[in-house]
Amino acid sequence: MNASRGRGKRYWMRQSSARAALLLPFLAAAVFLGQFVGVGSNISTSIALLGWIALALKLSIARLGTIALAAVILATIGYVFHQPSNDRDWSPEIARLPRFEIDEDRLRIENLRDFQWESTKQFEPSWRTATYDLSQLASVDAIVVPFGPKGLLAHVMLSFGFADGRQLVVSVESRPEIGEAYSLAGGAARQLELIYLFGTEPDLLGLRILHRKNQLYLYPLDTDVPFARNLLLELCQAANRLNDSPRFYATLRRNCTTTLLRHINRIGPERIGVQKETLLPGTIGELLHRRGYIDTELDWPAAKDRFRVDDNVSLATDPSRFSETLRE
Repeated sequence: MNASRGRGKRYWMRQSSARAALLLPFLAAAVFLGQFVGVGSNISTSIALLGWIALALKLSIARLGTIALAAVILATIGYVFHQPSNDRDWSPEIARLPRFEIDEDRLRIENLRDFQWESTKQFEPSWRTATYDLSQLASVDAIVVPFGPKGLLAHVMLSFGFADGRQLVVSVESRPEIGEAYSLAGGAARQLELIYLFGTEPDLLGLRILHRKNQLYLYPLDTDVPFARNLLLELCQAANRLNDSPRFYATLRRNCTTTLLRHINRIGPERIGVQKETLLPGTIGELLHRRGYIDTELDWPAAKDRFRVDDNVSLATDPSRFSETLRE
């Protein structure tokens, strides 16, 4: 009797383990398929989990395996054949792609974003054409905007400073359509296009500091002007290519941090490989400090405190002095 019970228990455990093993690829496929039809990851996960429980109570392991395989095949087909596009009903804040003309030291940009924000949802749109003198390029700052409960994740940008006091910000972002929101699943499932957003600091940084109430760290990079110029031109040329050849944003391979690092690695003398800080960009300031890329003699805790700048500006800050005030 005891031997029979033991065999029955082992059989039940094997069956449960097999069902659990098949559940994981089924859930992943269901989340991807949900993204393709516009269903959020939380809803698609809940539906898939409840459906799987109902099926697992009635079907054999073989039939469950067939269902999981079919879901994975459908998700793979959707992933492979879904193509990026520039012709969608875009959210207004990322509705236009920048375009550049480069003539020796003259850099001309169309669709420079310079919005005036009244709240996180209310803004006065402004897409401008501007010209910069590359011979006046003077500095590059790395900007880190942490989010999440521990601040390990972050949005990373670069700000190029010119001798006339202007700052040109580059922000690599996902490009959602109206009614669509950023999600890790959407980025992994090729549902969000990629944009290199170029804008002013009162717009891109003011939005985050004054209205989203984000912390913001601004690290002045210790770099020479030729490297800064080559990096800016590299980013401008990549942005130009997206006008004719759209690409998907990717949660890990092509996000705000990994994309910027890829461009830096192409022209920099020292490659920055995959490290903890590149996967957790909220800590990337520590990596920059450890390698001596930040223009400071302070130790890391003091430097991190020194270069947190979100308290420098307020709603009363004169937009024409935003960049100056930020750096005070």
